[in-house]
Amino acid sequence: MGFGTKTWREIEFNDNLFKRQKKRILGLTFPATDINLGLEPSILNVLPPGDNVEYITDNRLFNDSDVEYYACSVYISGYDEFTKWATQHNPKKIIVGGYHPTTFPEEFERYALKIVQGPCDDFYATISQEGQVVRGIISNKNLPRRDLYDIYRNQQIIPDKMPQDTVVSINTSIGCNMKPPCDFCCTPMMCDKLLSKPIEMVENEARDLQKYSPKFIFIRDENFTMQKDWKSRLRILHEILPDTRIYLFASANTLNEERIRFMSTHGVYMVCLGMEDPTVTYQKNSILPKVIELLKKNDVKTYLSFIVNPLKIIGKKAGENFYNLLTERFKELAPEMVCGNFLMPFRGTKLWDEYYAYVSPEDYKHYDSKTPFLVRNPVLREKMKFFMFWYQWKYYTSDFYQKNVRKFDSGDTLHLRFMELYNHFKIIYERNWNIRA
Repeated sequence: MGFGTKTWREIEFNDNLFKRQKKRILGLTFPATDINLGLEPSILNVLPPGDNVEYITDNRLFNDSDVEYYACSVYISGYDEFTKWATQHNPKKIIVGGYHPTTFPEEFERYALKIVQGPCDDFYATISQEGQVVRGIISNKNLPRRDLYDIYRNQQIIPDKMPQDTVVSINTSIGCNMKPPCDFCCTPMMCDKLLSKPIEMVENEARDLQKYSPKFIFIRDENFTMQKDWKSRLRILHEILPDTRIYLFASANTLNEERIRFMSTHGVYMVCLGMEDPTVTYQKNSILPKVIELLKKNDVKTYLSFIVNPLKIIGKKAGENFYNLLTERFKELAPEMVCGNFLMPFRGTKLWDEYYAYVSPEDYKHYDSKTPFLVRNPVLREKMKFFMFWYQWKYYTSDFYQKNVRKFDSGDTLHLRFMELYNHFKIIYERNWNIRA
């Protein structure tokens, strides 16, 4: 059958030729994607529709003549990696965004055509703005480009997730309305108010995630229960993904018994709460013990994150006092999971003026939350990294945890990750410092 003077086969051939001739748009993250511990990278929310769009996991070099744009998301710890890569490419093809370009745009002027500040999900509308430094535009028109990423390799470290289980993630909002913001938090630098996705977009994303048959879904919102309509959002996710375990970030001051009961009956498996620095009482944490008691009563697991300021634990006495207090809090609250992070002073936060004299560009690569870079003594740094691990390990392997919380030796990703850390530290510390791990 003909169409004008061309056959269907000729039209199909010309269409495929056109697709091949379209220049590529490549998405990259710096540092490169961690395929062992990661979730879907946030840049998938930015990449536009089109079969000429790709997500690159290894940050290799490309022929500029084949590429229209490189969309690069740069975190602080990936800055060196990005600059080495960018100097080998045409800066007129590079679009850069993420936390570091948002807070330090001047450090990217020589490397990029456009520097995007803040969150963004509309690629073309954002880069069509005048000027080199532009604000990210959020249109809520397109689903994240999960088709560009192998979602089955996501390996979140959480209780009861076995290596073969599929975990996915979703953002139903960005930003945080906590006033005043936590003094250590960089979220206001990226987005200084809470912006919720239209609820129909949440429903569309949830239906898109059905095809993966996920066992777990992580709601990545900074504080999910801060949204006025969070119950409607949770109800939609649970109705569309009824067999999926949900875990999410919240703060204790947004939870009460009625809310926790609702979460428990709508698929919430675990709530991630910030314990922060156990030597400091944050307003949002004043009811933390009561909230955790209610979570346990309703069979919802608790994941507590804590912060270690390395400058506060210099010396044997200071270190013992801090970790003894932390251990007491573990036993008091009995969380299923704990996660330690060293203090990372972010530019623009309340903490920055107090610590910026300790931070230089050479420290950027250590913004990984697992390196106490505020301490310059390399031996002391390594000891601090060990003891951060050690007190978490002691909690997980304690009789208290086995009898009162859950079985640790279960083969889940939490257990396997800590076994990896145990084997990593064991050789080093038994040999160098006669510490028995």
